[in-house]
Amino acid sequence: MKLFTKRYQRFMLPWLALLMGLLGTGFAGYSVKLDIERDEHRQFAFYCDEVRLKIAARLDSHKQTLLGAAALFDASQVVTRKEWHDFAERLLDDEHFNGIQGLGFSIWIPAGQLAAHQAHLRAEGFPEYTVYPEGKRDAYTSILYLEPFSGRNLRALGYDMYSEPVRRAAMEQARDENKASLSGKVTLVQETAEEKQAGTLMYVPVYRKNRPIDTVENRRAALFGWVYSPFRMGDLLDKLVPNVMPSSDGKTVTHVHLRVYDGRAVQAEKLLYNSAEPSYVETANPSSIMEIMTGFNGSVWTLQFERIAGAQGGIDYSKMWIILDAGAVSSLLLFLLLRSYLNMRGNAAKMAYALTTRLRESEQRFRLLADSAPVLIWMAGSDKLFNYVNKVWLEFTGRALEREQDNGWADCVHPDDYQHCLDTYITAFDRRASFSMEYRLRRHDGEYRWLIDTGVPRFAYDKTFLGYIGSCVDITERKQIEDKLVRAHAELHQFTNIAAHHLQEPARRLVSFVQRLRAHLETGQLNEDAAASLHFIEQSAARQSALVRDIQLYLAADQPRGAMGKVAVSDVIISLLKQKELLMRETGAQVDYNDTVSVYIDRPRLKDIFDILLDNALYYRHAERPPHIRIYGEQKAGRVVYRVADNGIGIPAEYRERVFGVFERLQVHDEQDSTGIGLAIVRRIVESCGGSITLQETPGGGTTVLFDLPE
Repeated sequence: MKLFTKRYQRFMLPWLALLMGLLGTGFAGYSVKLDIERDEHRQFAFYCDEVRLKIAARLDSHKQTLLGAAALFDASQVVTRKEWHDFAERLLDDEHFNGIQGLGFSIWIPAGQLAAHQAHLRAEGFPEYTVYPEGKRDAYTSILYLEPFSGRNLRALGYDMYSEPVRRAAMEQARDENKASLSGKVTLVQETAEEKQAGTLMYVPVYRKNRPIDTVENRRAALFGWVYSPFRMGDLLDKLVPNVMPSSDGKTVTHVHLRVYDGRAVQAEKLLYNSAEPSYVETANPSSIMEIMTGFNGSVWTLQFERIAGAQGGIDYSKMWIILDAGAVSSLLLFLLLRSYLNMRGNAAKMAYALTTRLRESEQRFRLLADSAPVLIWMAGSDKLFNYVNKVWLEFTGRALEREQDNGWADCVHPDDYQHCLDTYITAFDRRASFSMEYRLRRHDGEYRWLIDTGVPRFAYDKTFLGYIGSCVDITERKQIEDKLVRAHAELHQFTNIAAHHLQEPARRLVSFVQRLRAHLETGQLNEDAAASLHFIEQSAARQSALVRDIQLYLAADQPRGAMGKVAVSDVIISLLKQKELLMRETGAQVDYNDTVSVYIDRPRLKDIFDILLDNALYYRHAERPPHIRIYGEQKAGRVVYRVADNGIGIPAEYRERVFGVFERLQVHDEQDSTGIGLAIVRRIVESCGGSITLQETPGGGTTVLFDLPE
């Protein structure tokens, strides 16, 4: 029975070791595969967000153009057709306005003035002019100006956009809310049967001069018309959105198809734009599709991105296959070694000649396998001296086995790595423990290559220590990639600082020259328009300076800007309250905080967190009560959880995640200093410290910011 048990152990243990090795290798390969796919997904998400920001920036640029056009009407008694032509020609010549079908003006015509209006236009040189479509309505609109006034745009003259429901909804929104609005999906009147594209229109209201517009009723009564731009979605987005995305390996590319839908639902009838070829067949793989929303003054577009592997390949899984191959070879090698070892132990009672023969055969098999393995393999005895290296090792160093034995192998170790390598090796030997270390070893051509050396102790059947066996894998390419990433991050940080300096300088000069100009001019020489213009320039320069500063803070938010250490939060809060003393007196603000908890972080970034949160609480205060801000922290499982609660205007639940995005603000007005990046900076700092941040409603009204930092 005892003999049967030993034979059973000799048979099962190698297979069990092989099974465990293969399972471990499979798990390691699967983990690497998940990491690779997560990196690809993060890159895909970054690409999608970049496209969203480009689209939002393009729409915002067009909005500014329309606001400028509306300002032309505000500044003139009468805007003639030639003045409108000259104004539009200068704007539309810019390449940033690709996709605009034109820049136009539509006039509001009460029903009783329609006949006089048509007669006036016919006398002006348009004998066939009429407002269409025909029919009796309470009021009419007519496209009066549209530049460039040629080609497709000629057919739009006289069109009553207010008669069509989709356009009418956008025009009414712009009129009632006195802001730019975007229509839903329409077919532009300029479209022909050839190259037909979906369209949308952006409107900005124009009111009669010197008429009150403080209420909806007053705005409706003062309405003069709308400046607007029609967009052909293909022309708008084709040159804006790249259709390929580099993969993380920097060599392969992934094609990205973009579909844009009007509204929050993905419906065929709401499709505004499709970058795919007409012959493209949609895939059913949901993992390759990402949907994000982008908004414009209440209008929402759904952007649906789909990844398609390019002709040069998809995701690079080479690292996973290397791990799987190396693990399988190592597992097989361990299996053979263990089986040979157990077989020798089982035959210990047999004749010495048979035992010696089997031992030699086992050694020969081991050397054959070791020499065939694609890794550097070494063995050391219990005296810590090398007694064997495989053929791959000798080919790598270009030296004979005799020179590598004992401590000769250490001659090729890089001088800077020698002591660390020796200390790790001796410490593991003394403890009979496995080890893994990285060092540089000189190759036969004189180049030092990075290796990862893994060693495990060997024991005889009776647990006698025999020495170590190890394997080395060349990881030079991986180290080079890591070094490139470190240098790239440092260069990006340096570029950010230099760019911020050069972008800040024009803003500072603008402020300086405005102040000097205001000081040199007597008060009586500055009329109201000139003073307002100077104030606008100064305010825009200050806003640009703040924007550059906040972008710089956002990009550097994940890296310390000073020594890491234990920082007293109360000291930081006291310093900030002194800086904001004037604003607090003006608003009657009260700040309560505890001073019992400190955190482990650099002081500049901790100051940024509370500076941004205090500014938000003070600027977004409730009109009917003075600000009351409470800051308190408590220790929980090695972390410090902080709550910053205010009694301000609050943030609706549906926007509490959205406000952490870059350039996201729920309320925007000209006097506001906020850049919309503050909460994004706070989240980036907190997450770089391994924490998280959320928003909650303060009991009684207001917002509570909840975040944690290391103790």
